[in-house]
Amino acid sequence: MSDFSTITAFRLIRRLALGEKSTAMYLLIHEDGDQPVVEADLQAEAEVQLGSRLPIGSVSDLRSEPGGLRLNDKNPIRVLRIDHWSPELVGLLDTHVIRLERSQAQLLFLTTDVLSEQLLVAAPNFRSRLTEVLRILPDSPTGDAPN
Repeated sequence: MSDFSTITAFRLIRRLALGEKSTAMYLLIHEDGDQPVVEADLQAEAEVQLGSRLPIGSVSDLRSEPGGLRLNDKNPIRVLRIDHWSPELVGLLDTHVIRLERSQAQLLFLTTDVLSEQLLVAAPNFRSRLTEVLRILPDSPTGDAPN
């Protein structure tokens, strides 16, 4: 397991809001079992900080969108779960990463340690285009920053 910087939904959404209208692709690594909490935190922060709902789907949704990503003009941020290993989907990400960049979206790929390790090895083009790989923690109910 690699050592990546740690972030919370609050800090990430604030960072994305500051870089509004700029393309970004983040690989966000969560602990097993934290996915629903992290997604809820991201959704809540997008609603508070950006005033809009955050589209959350699966990376497999990309296959059903032949015309490209369907993005909300008000919110160019989209969360895509990578929740299972699929060589076909990894190949899709690696081959079409330039198209994802051209969408001018801020894409948050949400996955686990194990899947992130496999993905970073199997998809070098995708890996090289990532803005950053971060470990995302659930927001603390007390508002404390991560260590």
